[in-house]
Amino acid sequence: MNVSAYVPCYNAGATVQDAVRSIFDQTTPVADVFVLDDGSTAELAELPGMKVIRSAVNRGRGATRAMAIAHAQYDLVLGCDASLRLDRNFVERALPWFDDAQVAAVFGWVKEEVSSTAANRWRGRHLFQSDIPKAISRKASLAAGCCVVRKDAVELVGGFDPSLVAGEDIDLGQRLLNTGFDVVFDPALFACSFVENSVWEVLERYARWNTRNRMGVRDYLRQINYTVKVMVTADLRAKDFPAACISLLSPHYQFWKSRTPSR
Repeated sequence: MNVSAYVPCYNAGATVQDAVRSIFDQTTPVADVFVLDDGSTAELAELPGMKVIRSAVNRGRGATRAMAIAHAQYDLVLGCDASLRLDRNFVERALPWFDDAQVAAVFGWVKEEVSSTAANRWRGRHLFQSDIPKAISRKASLAAGCCVVRKDAVELVGGFDPSLVAGEDIDLGQRLLNTGFDVVFDPALFACSFVENSVWEVLERYARWNTRNRMGVRDYLRQINYTVKVMVTADLRAKDFPAACISLLSPHYQFWKSRTPSR
């Protein structure tokens, strides 16, 4: 089966080449590779064989992924975020799932590769949950950071919503499930995160991944309770006191972010 692959990119010139190289390095070759530059302010350094499709303005995640599906030459479409490096066997291990015509998407998880800072340790523990044992899950909630989707199924349900700047993958996954398709999480599929993030970057990412609606006061208090009982406890168990401080900040940032109009 031929596979198209894309890397969405916004001001990620320092990392996008690593993501593209990890696609070129797959044990099962990928026939069609392109980068979607979503209005970056600096030019990207291109690799041989790497096509770049540029948007004049920053349009957001939903629009960029929708454009990727439209440009893909083949029915199976691999997506890899610009800050990730795919395991070499990712495509090889993903393809057998598509022998089942009901499977519209299969996705993996992110392994923390850089733990030199409190922000990255927190990212690995709470955002990627790299240390938690994982099992195959059917009818799963789609995460598009490292995944393969079936183009005709995605188009059948209306594709990625171009109006969404966050949650575009969860939204698409739910529509696939509602239409009778299957979305699979396979722990044999993974990518490594190799960049360093600031505290504010990991808090923003956590909020984007975990806050789908405007939070009310009850939601806010519930999140504070969860943070103290689960997240801070895990940080203290690891004797990671700086990470515990980030955890204590997270519900307040999440509440603020959910109520910010620009979101």
